[in-house]
Amino acid sequence: MYMRLMTILIAMGCLTSPASAAPMTATDKIVKTFMELDANDSEGVSRSEYRAMIEQRMNQRFREMDANRDGEVTADEYREFWLTKKAQWYRLQR
Repeated sequence: MYMRLMTILIAMGCLTSPASAAPMTATDKIVKTFMELDANDSEGVSRSEYRAMIEQRMNQRFREMDANRDGEVTADEYREFWLTKKAQWYRLQR
């Protein structure tokens, strides 16, 4: 709880920290985002906290693919999902 409050106060500009003197690198931002998974403020991400994030993303992705909401993704549903959502980020090697 303390770390989250400090992070919020720093982000709002209410406090400064030694780390805020230097600009955040891309890696710093990725690490900061990862550490936001620390739901119990232990200053570390447990396997269960990480798993919760993975399951949330998995459920969201599955809902996007299962167009008719029947609990199964058919080849046609996946093809449509791929063509409309994912193909833009990947280049298949031919």
